[in-house]
Amino acid sequence: MDTILKIKNLTVGFYIENNFYNALNNINLEFSKGKIHAIAGESGCGKSVFINTILKLLPKNSKITSGEIYYNNQDLIKIKEKNFNQIRGTKIALIPQDPFMSLNPLYKTENQLLEINSLKNKTKKDALKIIKQALEEVKIQNIENVLKSYPHELSGGMKQRIIIAMALISNAELILADEPTTALDVSVSNSILNLLLELKNKGKTIILITHDLSIVYNYCDTATIMYLGDILEKAESKYLFQNPKHPYTKALLAALPTQRGKKLENIKGQISPITEIINGCKFHPRCNFKKEICIQCKPELKKCDHSIVACYLYE
Repeated sequence: MDTILKIKNLTVGFYIENNFYNALNNINLEFSKGKIHAIAGESGCGKSVFINTILKLLPKNSKITSGEIYYNNQDLIKIKEKNFNQIRGTKIALIPQDPFMSLNPLYKTENQLLEINSLKNKTKKDALKIIKQALEEVKIQNIENVLKSYPHELSGGMKQRIIIAMALISNAELILADEPTTALDVSVSNSILNLLLELKNKGKTIILITHDLSIVYNYCDTATIMYLGDILEKAESKYLFQNPKHPYTKALLAALPTQRGKKLENIKGQISPITEIINGCKFHPRCNFKKEICIQCKPELKKCDHSIVACYLYE
């Protein structure tokens, strides 16, 4: 399977009150073309930092201390900012968490879509033809009315569909979806996820950030479980659900509602802030299976059955 994105030894952190704290720790991942790849974990695990690092959208107090990000064999980290817009929004598109904040409230939908780079050299007639085709593909009805509407006149689900249409118009081959259904109700959320599935079936590659493992189960081909900037487990989704390895993965799955009347499990404690230094396995303060070595030494990722897992239970 062709690899579209390869992450090597990526470490990213932030300066906070004159101290530097890592948010991503030595991340190594590969993403195959034409798949939906999930990055899952609780809020604060580094998932959005990962997405923003790929797109070079990190705040000023951040720093990439090591690593490479190869998109189609080109290291994105080495590309200068003035040249990066040839990739950001064109070859790599973002579907953000909050559709309410992602469109300019001062411009009608039509005017915003006409600003997409891939349409700049086309006549308005040809550009509108492409726009309308994309809006049809994302199942928007009353297209003429939508084009003449301001963002505040549209629902959250409609705005998210427009953002997905932008990726289609740009013909982006890699789509980074950062919890794209968080601000939407359940029925709209499912329709947006089904749209992503359709995009995959058309050959697009999607990296989907989520804290909801039911989404991973129903829509994703592979899954990477992150915790406080570390990868704890990665596998094809079907194997992750059949035979989870890491205690954190098991705890996340146990918290899913599966049977009516069955009490949901809680993960004890809370995720630590980035400023708290934790030696050994980052999950050990909340783990029911920790050993003394888990507190002292950080486990390395190793192959275990169909998964790759960082846990001393499998040494």
